[in-house]
Amino acid sequence: MKKIYLLGLGLIFILGCSKDGLTVIDDNPDEGESLKACFELSATTLRVGEMLTISNCSEGATSYSFDFGNGTSSEFENPTVSFEEGGSYTITLTVSDGEETKTQSKSVTVMVIEASYLFPEIPSGFTGLPLEAGINPVTGNLYTLELYQDNVGGGGSKFFYRQFDEEFQYASNYIADKPYNSGSGFVNFYPSGKMNFVFSRTLGSLYGTQEVNYTSVWTLLNAISSATKHSYGQLPSGSDYLYFGTQADGGIYKTAVEKRNSTGDAFAVTLNAFGPADSMIGDMIPVDGGYVAYGAVFTKNLTLPYVSDYKPLLVFMDGDLNVTGHVIYENTSLTGAVSDCNGFNGSYQLAELSNGNLVMYANGELRVADAAGNTIRKEFYEGTSNIQALVSLGNSFVISSDEYLRKFNTEGEQTAQVKYNGNYLPELILKDNDLYFIAGFDQEDEIKIFYGACDSDLSIIDLTP
Repeated sequence: MKKIYLLGLGLIFILGCSKDGLTVIDDNPDEGESLKACFELSATTLRVGEMLTISNCSEGATSYSFDFGNGTSSEFENPTVSFEEGGSYTITLTVSDGEETKTQSKSVTVMVIEASYLFPEIPSGFTGLPLEAGINPVTGNLYTLELYQDNVGGGGSKFFYRQFDEEFQYASNYIADKPYNSGSGFVNFYPSGKMNFVFSRTLGSLYGTQEVNYTSVWTLLNAISSATKHSYGQLPSGSDYLYFGTQADGGIYKTAVEKRNSTGDAFAVTLNAFGPADSMIGDMIPVDGGYVAYGAVFTKNLTLPYVSDYKPLLVFMDGDLNVTGHVIYENTSLTGAVSDCNGFNGSYQLAELSNGNLVMYANGELRVADAAGNTIRKEFYEGTSNIQALVSLGNSFVISSDEYLRKFNTEGEQTAQVKYNGNYLPELILKDNDLYFIAGFDQEDEIKIFYGACDSDLSIIDLTP
């Protein structure tokens, strides 16, 4: 009886201490939210330059740190990343709640970039150098101009034209043997079917050109060489064409714009002198109210150095080719970079952006200017060859430099890059919103060629069958 009485008192005590007169005992007491590191990947196999999106599913964390395994990291909760080179990478997330840390790791595979390219067969001992690329206006197909040089035998150096079908299969045509030195060229397709090929032709003190003309069925018409003039490209002007470059006049080289009719006959030339001595135009584009041209001023000497005092030049012209203004850029990294006429062999690039800004690129120096030519930004890519590309995408632009493709906004700020592994790239061809290119790469003492493509975000596109 005494035991029953004590048990009853105990129950009354417990009930009396409960807020609601009833005590509930939790078999799973709350230990607090535990720390957990967790993330998901948008893909585990990527192309070089392709963007990887990371979705964070961690719990209880107040800070995040991602190590992407390529020397870069991020403290964003949901970062994105792209990889410049092929290989396997381990991505590690470290989270913390201020007291302890947790980690999680996952691996991604980035396909080796060369697996996406096409490599034309170039015999051992031969060097292949890309000079130009474009779209044939008659067929709508991509074409390239390439220079092949026999480094071990007596085959010499020869220019070739290649045209590609939709499957990237190509046919080749011999154009001409190369005299002297050459590092640039272009072709004009006339309405008659005539093809006019123009190549630079230089020595240390020789600044000239080589032109070769063919019919549409590759019957040779003629070949012309000059030691005192050179054209870097052409623009259609009504039924005529404007060939721009340089021409010696009265002992100095002047900027030259030569008018040719629809059959290719020259009938007028506009010459202008800029700077203290010589000048040239390497690229020219139409703009509202006329044209803008990009080139250089320099001094051509009879003895070493054959070229000195090199400075970039921007020229404004109206629709009748009258000069309305010009800018000589004294602030340049190129003053001593061009020391003879072979330095004029490369690519000169000029583009207009959607906001009216102008982009100039040659000999490794990139310059972004406003519509009046005032410099906004300048970069110099040391070690970059003088055969490089520039293409405007309207509100952005892309250039090539040694081993890299780089994308910029309209103010010249770099927004993306991809290590595409080329060293010589004359043009980036915009077709169906993708960029196609022919590039040369150094291989021991030779230059080999590959064909590639990427989208506007610089993700490499697989061209292999």
